Amino acid sequence: MTRTRSEQAAWRREQLLDAALKVFADKGVDGATVKDLAQAAGVTPGLLYRYFDSKEAMVETLLSERGFLPRLRELLTARHDPRPAKEVLTELLEAFDRLLVSHADLMAVFFSAAQARAPLAKLVNEGQRLIGDFLAERVAAGELRAHDTGTAAKTLFATVAVNRRMGSPIDIAALVGLLFPEEG
Repeated sequence: MTRTRSEQAAWRREQLLDAALKVFADKGVDGATVKDLAQAAGVTPGLLYRYFDSKEAMVETLLSERGFLPRLRELLTARHDPRPAKEVLTELLEAFDRLLVSHADLMAVFFSAAQARAPLAKLVNEGQRLIGDFLAERVAAGELRAHDTGTAAKTLFATVAVNRRMGSPIDIAALVGLLFPEEG
């Protein structure tokens, strides 16, 4: 089967990202060189630069396209989800936890890249903003108790990630329950 140029370019780009993911997971972002990345992909560094401006651009692409942010956008940008906030938040955190388990190499890249890189901060900030907006809407609707939604947004996913990274998964239902008024 003959591929068009754009299909070939898309295939090559994915091949480069697959190789980069393995190298970054193995050596860390700072420990990996462009030469390592090119060698793992079986290409020249020049070809790598045709697809990505830098090693950091590859990291950003991996995390933005293969990380949790696309799923988070999908779930939280569908405004006026009729489901209860507790259900939505539990689904989000469970999906995030599954990603941490099933894509350990991607999470290794995330934690390796977390050394104050602006592109990574941009992705994290977008995710936190999406979650914070969702929480603020649900507080305004009276479904959640009043709280600092920005801090809660940072805390929810960080808690799951850090506990998973440490090998100690957290009780997601209990974590989500912290945001709701006590029933009684």
